[in-house]
Amino acid sequence: MKIFLLVAAIAAVTQAQTDCSQGACYPPSDDLLLGRVNQLHASSTCGLTGSEIYCTPYQQRRMKCCPCDSRNPNGQLAHTVQDVLSTSGPDKWWQTKKDVSPVTLELDLNSLFQLDNLVLSFKGPRPSAFVIEKTLDNGKTWQPALYLATDCPKAFPGIPTTTPLSLEDTYCYTLPPTGANPYQDHTIQFSPLRQYAYVPVTKSQKIEDTTGLTGLRVRFTELGDVPRLPGRALSRFYALKEMRVMGSCMCHGHANRCLPESYNNPLSNSIQVNPQCDCQHNTAGVNCERCADLYNDLPWRPAEEGNTHTCQRCECNNHAQRCHFDQTVYEASGWRSGGVCEDCMHHTTGPKCDQCAPGYQPNPRSQMDRPDACIRCVCSAEGTVNGGQCDDSSGSCQCKVNVEGPRCDRCKRGYYGLSASNPLGCSKCSCSPDGSLSDVCDAVTGQCPCRPHFHGLTCEVCSKGYWKPFLSGRCEPCSCDPTRSYSDTCDQVTGQCQCRPNFGGRTCGGCPDNTYGDPLLGCQSCQCDAEGTLAEGCDKQTGACLCRPGVTGARCDSCSPGHCDSFPACETCPSCFFTLDAQRQNLSLALERLSPSFPSRPGGGGDLGNFGPRIHALETSLNLIRNSISLPPSIAGQVDDALSQLDKLRDQVDKVNNALSPLARTPGLDSELDNIQALLDRLTVEYKAKKDAMENSISPNNAGAFSAIKNAYDESTDAAERVDASENKVKESADVRQETTDLQNQVQPANTRDLDKLNQSMASRPDLTPVAKQVCDSARVEPCTPLQCEGGDLCPPEGTPPCKKGQKCVGALPLSKRAEADAKDVKDRLDKLTGKITEAAEKLQETQETTNQVRLSAEKLSNKMKQARDELEEDLKETHDVVKELKDFLSDPSSNLTRIQEVSDWILKAKLPLSLAALKRKLEELKNLAANLPDSTAVLNEADPQLEAAKKLLQEAQDARDTAQGVKADVDGLLTGFSSVEGSLSDLEDRLQNSMDLIDNLNNSLTKAKDQLSPAEKALDDVSTLIKPMKPQLDELKDLLQNGGQKAQNAQENADNAEGEAAAANQDLLSLEKQLDRLKNEAPASGSGGEAGQVGDRLAKLQQDAGVLANTTENMMKALEGKGDSLRLLQDEILQKSTKLEGLDAKLQDLLAKLRKKAQDLSTCQG
Repeated sequence: MKIFLLVAAIAAVTQAQTDCSQGACYPPSDDLLLGRVNQLHASSTCGLTGSEIYCTPYQQRRMKCCPCDSRNPNGQLAHTVQDVLSTSGPDKWWQTKKDVSPVTLELDLNSLFQLDNLVLSFKGPRPSAFVIEKTLDNGKTWQPALYLATDCPKAFPGIPTTTPLSLEDTYCYTLPPTGANPYQDHTIQFSPLRQYAYVPVTKSQKIEDTTGLTGLRVRFTELGDVPRLPGRALSRFYALKEMRVMGSCMCHGHANRCLPESYNNPLSNSIQVNPQCDCQHNTAGVNCERCADLYNDLPWRPAEEGNTHTCQRCECNNHAQRCHFDQTVYEASGWRSGGVCEDCMHHTTGPKCDQCAPGYQPNPRSQMDRPDACIRCVCSAEGTVNGGQCDDSSGSCQCKVNVEGPRCDRCKRGYYGLSASNPLGCSKCSCSPDGSLSDVCDAVTGQCPCRPHFHGLTCEVCSKGYWKPFLSGRCEPCSCDPTRSYSDTCDQVTGQCQCRPNFGGRTCGGCPDNTYGDPLLGCQSCQCDAEGTLAEGCDKQTGACLCRPGVTGARCDSCSPGHCDSFPACETCPSCFFTLDAQRQNLSLALERLSPSFPSRPGGGGDLGNFGPRIHALETSLNLIRNSISLPPSIAGQVDDALSQLDKLRDQVDKVNNALSPLARTPGLDSELDNIQALLDRLTVEYKAKKDAMENSISPNNAGAFSAIKNAYDESTDAAERVDASENKVKESADVRQETTDLQNQVQPANTRDLDKLNQSMASRPDLTPVAKQVCDSARVEPCTPLQCEGGDLCPPEGTPPCKKGQKCVGALPLSKRAEADAKDVKDRLDKLTGKITEAAEKLQETQETTNQVRLSAEKLSNKMKQARDELEEDLKETHDVVKELKDFLSDPSSNLTRIQEVSDWILKAKLPLSLAALKRKLEELKNLAANLPDSTAVLNEADPQLEAAKKLLQEAQDARDTAQGVKADVDGLLTGFSSVEGSLSDLEDRLQNSMDLIDNLNNSLTKAKDQLSPAEKALDDVSTLIKPMKPQLDELKDLLQNGGQKAQNAQENADNAEGEAAAANQDLLSLEKQLDRLKNEAPASGSGGEAGQVGDRLAKLQQDAGVLANTTENMMKALEGKGDSLRLLQDEILQKSTKLEGLDAKLQDLLAKLRKKAQDLSTCQG
């Protein structure tokens, strides 16, 4: 039963050194200097360059002088900086050169540590002033931690000497006096926590703000005072016998121990404190200065008393292994959650990996926190509004506006060019309403179906040889003159043909620009001003000049009315001209209204109402004459006088209107009107003469009459010159016409004969029957010419069945029909192949997800095995400690025998929850199961190339499908292409089937691996379940041993007390015996017999009591000797039985090694 108990003790769990579950916890302190002597530097050391003599006091008023020679650091006379270590020995110390000050002693830690206490043991004269400094940036800057001096105000003026009440303050500590001998050893201690003992903050905050450092420096600033002796002066120097830097790794309250590190330096084993913390509370980093990768839901904070500030796990739905803290998210959540997941797996996305990635949809048969939460969408990423995602509820695809189909993978009718960058998915067909047969285009290329004579993507361009007149809906032939143009093509907009020299016009059938006439007879130049005419110059038939807007005249060399006389600019007149003209018209209207008010002339038959029209007519005529011709000064003056008189008459008329008597007459009015009428008649005659001279003027405005006359004269002169020059041309033209007639008479008979021969030849050839045989496999044997083709049809009639597959097709038409049938067959097979490819892709996705599940299961099992391994290792260590403690308890001679008996009885009566055979059987089962675990690494390594092969086959299938679809555009090699496509399709179907078989086999392998991992996990849980009931018994045994140890200590104390009392009693007994003998000797000489009898009785009584006491003491010693023998026998029995555990211990170690190896193998499957 004892063996069973010790086996159960192997599974016990050790208790932590410090409890981190309730609040801040800290590692134990040790000497940071040990193992880092190479990182300790001094600015001065004696004897480095040669031996130096130092004199110090010796006895009373004497001195002794000793050398310092540090050239050999390990020599007897060396006093190097490495001698300050606590392990250097009692006769070693560090010493500086004589009379050198200041001196620094610097320790570079290169990592963040926590300083608990600094101990400086001085040898020789203690410094009068020095400073302890620390750095947090590896020596870039230093901050004073404490000033020390015998006279603080003198050594460090301005530094407070009172204990600080704030963590930001420092002060100067007054050193105690050295006494009569300043060379005696002195010890100084510095503790940051004690320094700030009166600051009202928590201990954790003090540790956080004051104890951290990456380096420590002691700066000695003033040598200590020494006494003056007669003769040679005593030496002054700094010397340290020992320096201890007590501290631990800085963990911010999140760890209770520092982890060891592996170094390549063989001296690293001497390092007592390593910088790496064994982080708790879900923290990470060398100093637990951040939260672990998946625990950043709250901001990191140092632990405090009563609050661990444990980092919280991010809610990533088991789809991420990392997250980061985002302050903006944290504030938006009301300071509850700020974690943002990184690198979401399993096709998820979002700040909490709670959404499916583009191209995937929620799995209706799963949950969001499972690896198969998202499955691949079949929606087209280009045609959906959300980049290929499906609707969360229905799973249907959400097509863009111009896209349709269950997968949103094709454009709607009338649209083309499916693209992810197009927010509408497809672009609308831009078919020309004039040139296209319909508004529907090709869904891929956007090509519209064109009418005859149209081409281009949208059918908006006319074909070669055609052009589209403005506002015309059809393409018309260019109709370029075949002999007068270079080609039959023309400009698409203007229809202008490319004319040969000396020809012009749209079709090149007339004269070039700026000429007119018949090109066969010779084109004549337009007699127009080039600056005032349009581009073509003049009319091609008549030669009349074509003036620009605002220009007039036979030669287009003057400005039109309403334009300034600034040819060739001919700018429009300013607005004042039109304003004056409007005023003139208003006056004329006013005169017309006044005319009915005038009475008839005295003695005349008319009435005064005729004055108005007469005055108006006179005014109009005068203005017309003045504006039309250039008058001599005398006549112009007469006109102006007449107009002035007309103004006066208008004024008089106004006065007449306002007069009381409408019959009042103006004297001399008739005579003035007659004079004006006579003047008007003369001017009218002169005006008509001028008008006749300018009857060829185009414009009714005669303001440029003289210029028109000059132009007409120039034109007449040029016409006369052209007439004179044309006599030779006319004669040459008549000669050319005669030659042409003669040539026609010579050539025409031969042409007529050739035409007759051609007609006769077309009656017999060409024979179209052989051509029909090649085109449509015609069965006709009779000849067929363009003029004579009697008998049956050239080609088989409509509805003739095409040639069957496998038969030889003759003729282009049967071959095209055969190609059309083959194309339809290939299309159907491609549609089926597309479905198979989709099915294969879905299977491949399922396989990938199964692989991920197996990896997660392997990772989970690996973690559990690692945890079990760690627990077993801790259990073994605890078991060894318990066994050692039990041995020490049993072998301790001071142990209480009764307590030993109680422990022994408890061990003999203890009952295990299972038999040894059952435990061994379960351990053996776990061992066999670990040995038979599937090599998930090999399975997954084998799965990777198979998955890649399946993906490659799938890609090849898609490429082959695309190639097959591309064959449709290869019209020339259509049949050959279809033959190769049929072979490719067959091969593709076989390879696709192989790929699907490969995926099925891979799924089976993964399923088997998954099934084999489940028993391993169950067996591991069973072992943990079996071990759990043993822990209470082991705890009871530990309590019993602890109580036994305490009681043994109490018994030892009682035994010591009893032994002392027995010794004292023995001394008393001897004293009594001596007194008794003395009394006996004195009794006969002492008085009467009555008194002697009383004394004798008293002596007898004392002798009896002493005998009883001696017997009691002897009995106690015998009892102790018997118990000692029983204890030794029991101890030997336990030791013998404990040795039997060594074999079982070895087996457990072997099992742990195998589990460790299997966990290592499984851990490699996490990638």
